[in-house]
Amino acid sequence: MGVAKKGILLLLFITATGVAYGQFNVQHQAPVAVERNQQNVLEFRVPGISEADFQQARLFYRYDGDFSYQQQEVNYRNGLFQTSFTATNPNASSLEYYFELTLNSGEMLFYPNNLPSENPVEVEIVESTEEKKPKLEGIDYTILSPRPGNGVTVDDVVIAIALFYEKSALQPGEFQLFIDDKNVTSEADTSAYYISYIPKDLGPGSHTISLEYKTEDQTYSVTDWRFAVVTPGQASFQGFGPGRAPQGQVELTARNQEIAGDINNAYTGRASISGAYGKFRYSANGYLTSQESVRLQPQNRYGVDLSYGDWWNFEAGHVYPVMSQFTISGRRVHGLNTSLHLLNDNINLQFMYGELERQITNQYDSLIVEEVTIGADSVVDRNFLLTYQDGGRGTFQRRVIGGKLGFGNEEKFQIGFHALKVQDDTTSIFNVRDYMDLVNSNVVLNNNLDQVARDSLMANPERLDVRGGNIKPRDNVVAGTDLKMGFNNNRIRFESEAVISALNNNIYDGPLTVERAEELGFDVDKGTADLLEQLSWLIIINENMNTLPFRIAEDDSGDISGDAFFPTSILAGNSELSFRYPNNNFRAQYRWIGPGFNSLANSTIRKDVAGFTLTDRMNFLSNRVYLTLGYENLNDNVSGTRDATTNTITYRTNVSWYPVDRKLPRVSAGLRYRTRDNGIERQNFLLPDDLVNAAVQNIRQETRTINGQDTLVTLVTPTPRSNYTVNINTSVTQQFSWMNARNDVSLSVSNLKTTDEVFAFGDVASTSFSLSLNSRFTDLPLETQFGLTVNNTESGSGQNDINIFGIYAGGNYRLMENSLTLNGRIAITSNKISSRMIEIRDNPNSEVLNDNPRDNYFVLSDEVTKNTFSTFVLQAGARYNFNEYHAMVFDANFTNVSGQNRANDSIVQLRYVFSF
Repeated sequence: MGVAKKGILLLLFITATGVAYGQFNVQHQAPVAVERNQQNVLEFRVPGISEADFQQARLFYRYDGDFSYQQQEVNYRNGLFQTSFTATNPNASSLEYYFELTLNSGEMLFYPNNLPSENPVEVEIVESTEEKKPKLEGIDYTILSPRPGNGVTVDDVVIAIALFYEKSALQPGEFQLFIDDKNVTSEADTSAYYISYIPKDLGPGSHTISLEYKTEDQTYSVTDWRFAVVTPGQASFQGFGPGRAPQGQVELTARNQEIAGDINNAYTGRASISGAYGKFRYSANGYLTSQESVRLQPQNRYGVDLSYGDWWNFEAGHVYPVMSQFTISGRRVHGLNTSLHLLNDNINLQFMYGELERQITNQYDSLIVEEVTIGADSVVDRNFLLTYQDGGRGTFQRRVIGGKLGFGNEEKFQIGFHALKVQDDTTSIFNVRDYMDLVNSNVVLNNNLDQVARDSLMANPERLDVRGGNIKPRDNVVAGTDLKMGFNNNRIRFESEAVISALNNNIYDGPLTVERAEELGFDVDKGTADLLEQLSWLIIINENMNTLPFRIAEDDSGDISGDAFFPTSILAGNSELSFRYPNNNFRAQYRWIGPGFNSLANSTIRKDVAGFTLTDRMNFLSNRVYLTLGYENLNDNVSGTRDATTNTITYRTNVSWYPVDRKLPRVSAGLRYRTRDNGIERQNFLLPDDLVNAAVQNIRQETRTINGQDTLVTLVTPTPRSNYTVNINTSVTQQFSWMNARNDVSLSVSNLKTTDEVFAFGDVASTSFSLSLNSRFTDLPLETQFGLTVNNTESGSGQNDINIFGIYAGGNYRLMENSLTLNGRIAITSNKISSRMIEIRDNPNSEVLNDNPRDNYFVLSDEVTKNTFSTFVLQAGARYNFNEYHAMVFDANFTNVSGQNRANDSIVQLRYVFSF
């Protein structure tokens, strides 16, 4: 066997590895399904996290395996990341999502933690289980008391309603009265045309009254309304529904925290207000924190939303515009977003403008001089390196402007046009590109240079390098058109979008000029240069374009010329045909996205891919049983510039049972099988057969005719790719009564296994298990939660073995007539990680050692590195409501991490809440 080459070591980590080595692990209980057009709450727990630890949290989601993800921010409160999600897409049968948390250190945490964009959480979209009772026709009524939206004292609550109808027009049945879903008909005074009821001990707050008419076969809704029970002196209109009185909330928080031994106090304020006046609706919100830092993207938030009916909407502040999947889709923008819908939605306009990223100044550390020597003492040259401070790399201010115009109603026929421009402001920050920038702006960094070095750099400013590279300002334009058509009452839909993009990776020095083209070795006439100058308002075109519209070629005499051509790699398109009927939903999609297509406002677009996706979802038993079948066939190398094309085929099926009766379990089981193959054979004739799959290089021999003679030549071939992935997901949720409590238990099991058939260290296996139990007691004002998570992941065929075990328990208890609520939670997470390096070794059959990498192969190191640590989190809090307007909230959090040499963290905060 050859000797291990010292210093030539590779450590192949997947995303999960970086997460597991960190202090924090994301826990999540995926729902069995999400209900269409209903608010679904997704929760993510990260034991030990605090508001001082992270920059932002985002949910990325897409429907039915779309080519890009939409995104929305996830809120953090008391150790819990929570977001409300509504699946509004009428044609989608499944939702895929993943969670991303960006820490202040720059580290990113994900759920799922194994390649989340490729292996997201996948759940079915089902129709709402909320039973909508049909409206009872042929009856009028007058609500006598309490009037809808009024506030009355507990002693003045009298429910009274008068009815007007023809008896002969109604089926035989009876009227039933409900308060907060409780049937009080037997206690009410009822007659054919008048119903009244005086409730006893009705608690303060909002209440709902419902009047229904029940026949032998059907229950009909007559009416329902809300009112409030308030303290004496406060009986007044409370503004339910679209009333004129605004509603809002103000929160002021003071927090004392000790994180990693560093004591830091923080102060935050939140405010929100909303209301309506007829068709006019308004809302405003804001969040301010003393944790705001010029070294981070904005932590403060504010926004205003105004709308009138369905035809005008205006948003300003921190907004989240959606234009299309190819341009921008939920990315946070500091600016404005407005839309108009005129002539019954036959003319639709959208305009947005703002800042995608704010400027963050570079923080340079020092200028280092490295001497290049020969032997022990002979100095032959010097290298000059400018370094950043830790976390000192900045960003340009990045502005975005876009618009969309559509003609026609999308439910019948609509054609639209849209465009988006994103550009960095080159003047927004000080950015060193060469020594002259340094001299003209900050000579302090020159202090450790002698005069000889300064003279050398003045003569050749480009000799100054920036370690890690200086940041480059970019410019991007995306423009496209879309077509939408609906047939058969919009049950059959066709949608198509085609776009083109241009990206400049460095807009310093402006558009290409005649002089700079000559320096680069090719000719550009003055007319072309003038045209580029005129187009610079749209996009700056120079030699740094990601795809140039001409090919550079050199002839036999050494002359360089350029041939113009149209670069199809910057194009993208997507077409979709869907059939949506009550018991069947079929969708066919074709996409083509070139490798040169880019949108700086949407980094989740999957590029260099072409192919089609078929999905068929069948509903049975009145939308209670769902069967989904899916097939996808995609190829990369769409422009034919690679040496091999990878074909990816995915088969998917899912069965869900989602009964209305909560006494029955809700079950979902899914299977996904994916293969990837580029048709390249794994081979290396220099190695024995048992080591070929561990080879560093893939080589083969073939005979070629050279100078009239057959010659055996060795060729390095593309890296082969052939693997298959099996992913199984099962979720069950059950509601049951036990120990005088309503209990909701959820269980999820996920197994993912990737088998690599051409590389010995490409296998990945992951199994996760999660269990949650929420109990609400009927005889006690008590709610409890319990959860358990287990995750075992092995990557790289034994390179990394990660085992994570987490458990939590908590609850809240209400007393003093619900004025005081006490809560507490404990969470423990245990992490065990073992890893092995990959070493490169020489061909065991070689008689002498050599440096030819073609006969090298990988082996796992015998040395195993183990890392074990546990996180212990204890949370406690209380909320006291002085009345319906004012409340005080106290929270405390203690975190201990063992095995990481980290000080204990503690947070104590007090919050005042004013609601109106």
